[in-house]
Amino acid sequence: MKNGKWYTFLIGSVFLTGIALYGLWIGYQDIVNPPERTLSVSEDTRPEPIGDVYVALGDSLTRGVGSTSGAGYVQPVGEALEENDIRTQNLAVSGARTEDLLAQLEQPEVRRTIENARYITLTIGGNDLFNRGENVDNFESVDIEQVVTDAKTNLNDIFEQVRGLNDTAQIVYIALYNPFQENENGEAFNQLILDWNASAATFGNAQRIDVIDPFAYVSDVGRDLATDQFHPSDRTYEKLAEDVLFILE
Repeated sequence: MKNGKWYTFLIGSVFLTGIALYGLWIGYQDIVNPPERTLSVSEDTRPEPIGDVYVALGDSLTRGVGSTSGAGYVQPVGEALEENDIRTQNLAVSGARTEDLLAQLEQPEVRRTIENARYITLTIGGNDLFNRGENVDNFESVDIEQVVTDAKTNLNDIFEQVRGLNDTAQIVYIALYNPFQENENGEAFNQLILDWNASAATFGNAQRIDVIDPFAYVSDVGRDLATDQFHPSDRTYEKLAEDVLFILE
């Protein structure tokens, strides 16, 4: 009997270790080799034109990358809203930058989806500022001020366009945290991100968009980030979902 229990324990441990390693590999590939940014909406993912919809826009954080189950923050939010017959439509694309989301907003099907939405959440801007970590490592040689200025202009345009498409939806933007705090240039990026989040709040106020500031959510890389040390951990995703639901409900 003891041998049987030990064998079961060993098999379970190997299985869990395999899952963890696979999650690490997926997260790493998403950063180093982000998937092709296919921004169009396929026929089989288009929502019905009638009824209430929760639309999620943006990048890999809205896709749930880093979450061990892939749920991220969108799935728990969607499940809570489903109790009120709200369908979820996740249009986020891993690797997307602000200019990619602006291009996506030009697509007729995306615009129609947003027009039908009752709730909208979005994450965007991290790929502009961090550039897969290259802007952090090469801080001295990158014109980071211009990068931030251009991305802010795009973010404001995104807010204006989304609100212009839907005047009544509740819209929530999840701002940025710093996953590179332990880098030698991490402190400099802290200031950039705090400034970004403050600007996002200003843009949001002008368009009646709620802004969640997750900057303080990442203070311990091992605890607050996924194994790729870039995307949120399950714990951090859970906090984001709670914040979103607090606003929407």
